[in-house]
Amino acid sequence: PRKRRRPAKACEQCRQRKVRCDLSVPCGPCTRAKSELNCSYRDAAVASDSRTAGEARFDTQSRVQREPLSKVSRPRRIASGGNPSLLTPTTSSATEHGAIAATDDLVSAIRNIQDRLHSLEQHVSSPSSGSEETATRRPSLERELRALTARVETVEGQLIRRSNSVDSTASLSIAKVLNKSDTEPGLRDRKKDAVDTIKECRELRRSIKAQRSVRLNEPVADLRNTIPPREECDELVRCYLRTFEGVYRVIHVPSFWSEYEEFWTRSETDSETSPFLVKLVLILAIGTVFRPSDRNDVYAQQVQKWIYAAQWWLAGPTDKSTANLDGLQAICLLLIARKACGLGSSPWLSTGSLMRAAMAMGLHRSPTNFSSLSKLAAELRPRLWATVVELVLQDSLESGTPILIPAHFDTTVPSNVDDTDLGPETASVSTAAIADQVTDSSVQVLLQGSVRLRVEILNVIHDSKGQSYQQALDLGGKMRAVCRNAAAFLRSANTRRRRGFSLELGEFHAKFVASQLHWYILALYMPFFVQARKDPQYYYARKACLESASVIVSYADTSQLPLQTPVDDFLRLCLSGKGSFKGPLSLDVISVLCLEIVTQLEEELPSELPGPDGDSLDILVDGNRDRLIQTLEQIKNHLFHTIASGTPSMKRFGLLSAVLGQIRAMQTGQDVKSAVYEAATQSFKDCLSALQMSTAQL
Repeated sequence: PRKRRRPAKACEQCRQRKVRCDLSVPCGPCTRAKSELNCSYRDAAVASDSRTAGEARFDTQSRVQREPLSKVSRPRRIASGGNPSLLTPTTSSATEHGAIAATDDLVSAIRNIQDRLHSLEQHVSSPSSGSEETATRRPSLERELRALTARVETVEGQLIRRSNSVDSTASLSIAKVLNKSDTEPGLRDRKKDAVDTIKECRELRRSIKAQRSVRLNEPVADLRNTIPPREECDELVRCYLRTFEGVYRVIHVPSFWSEYEEFWTRSETDSETSPFLVKLVLILAIGTVFRPSDRNDVYAQQVQKWIYAAQWWLAGPTDKSTANLDGLQAICLLLIARKACGLGSSPWLSTGSLMRAAMAMGLHRSPTNFSSLSKLAAELRPRLWATVVELVLQDSLESGTPILIPAHFDTTVPSNVDDTDLGPETASVSTAAIADQVTDSSVQVLLQGSVRLRVEILNVIHDSKGQSYQQALDLGGKMRAVCRNAAAFLRSANTRRRRGFSLELGEFHAKFVASQLHWYILALYMPFFVQARKDPQYYYARKACLESASVIVSYADTSQLPLQTPVDDFLRLCLSGKGSFKGPLSLDVISVLCLEIVTQLEEELPSELPGPDGDSLDILVDGNRDRLIQTLEQIKNHLFHTIASGTPSMKRFGLLSAVLGQIRAMQTGQDVKSAVYEAATQSFKDCLSALQMSTAQL
């Protein structure tokens, strides 16, 4: 008979490299390899007659169980997002600057894996399990161990990637309250009521999103026929020009109006999807954000079609024809439109691709290197590069990923000139005479002055080795000076504005720029703010975070409620935007204010020295705290009106309601846990009734 081959014992990687395998999981040679190798065995790869090797493998796996969970997550970034209901508190050490709590679902997954590893290890080492049974089950147990090991590695990676919010909610005592076991029957009933209400809200939210989402199996056949009438288009274009174009310079306004007029004079039967048409629909989509609120629902699904049509045009069969400045402008507008219109960023449509495309077109090089460029093209290229850099910085701050900007680029700062001073026939522009004047490009020039500093801040935040407190103090001091100078410049912009300009510079630009710049201070100081609760040396970080959050949140004005009254452009963006576009309504700002109030209440001690001075100090502290609580109540009102208008975004409202219930209970000495459950349950019941009423009116 033919001789049967023995099953291979070594891992597949060692067999391919022809080295001796020690049969561990992972094995020693794969661990010591210069390049990272994913050690793996075939199903019947390991023989069952080597108990010593098997025990070594289990000992290797048991190290996962002994590894402390605090080493898994080391978030050093800020963004909007993160699920507050899944946050759990952790302890921070002075050596791990800013290691904040990880998301509870992934932590519980790791613990579950550790328990299973422990039970498998006990089963194999148990004397009651005979050698024959152990030998029979060992291959299957080892396969499961390898699967669990891979799962642990996946979960650890998710913990690092997904901790992209401030996560200061994990430091709130509300997280400790909700994580405790409920032994009292009354609390168990309240918890069950809260969970049932949340589940009902979640189901309604899913149905609303499914009803409003657009599912297109093919590109929009005739994009030209989706354009609204001329009068409405004019209004939407002006909405865009008075807001985002002043910050992110994408188009040359006189050239755009010229193409716009030509577009309307052409035959309506022209169904070709031209680059101008794609840019136009994206501008219209952004403009819908700033229209009166009672007319926003008209274009709700149309906006999604416009955005998806632009994505198809950029990445579809005509992608080679879009590799030019028109395509780059369309990508910039698309990224802005997704965030402003509430779709959020896409993992497959990244600023990294935008940066690569810009560099491929040479935008990172000075226009003087291209002698054939006209004066108009030589001025527009630095503008577009500055917009690309700004979008990349913003994405790095929100997503918590390293910055993707080349260390050396020699392109010049955009000239501080009005669009009307540039044209196809322009031979030269004297920028010296108008260097200190306010022009169409002044906001972009202002932001470009702090690019190097913000890149340095992001590099420090995302450094895997961590950041030192002294670094944060040095960079934070420079960034605060940038914020003060920007605020002073934008306050005086309207009074110094020249006549004959193409763009408006107003209150929206002052609020938006201040909000974006202060976000860097929050990201820089937030890890130390959490540590300041236990270590007074970080008190300045706590003060700086509170100051920046207060500046951002000051733009949530309740005098503009209800939303049927005229609302300014910045608040409209906060109500519909994603990421940092949420501004004062973001979870990060809410978390900072809530953490400050809870910390003050925890630090508060009964006054041992009664008298006029002590009473005055108590009154001052209580007054500042009351103003913060009033600010949170204002944010809560804005969030509820957003939900009542039909937007199923309940996470921030539910968390804020629960924390306000906790704060009131701490002030009055009531039971905190009961107050939190009651406030959370009532908030989600209010959300449920508001959404049901909104959907019934559709």
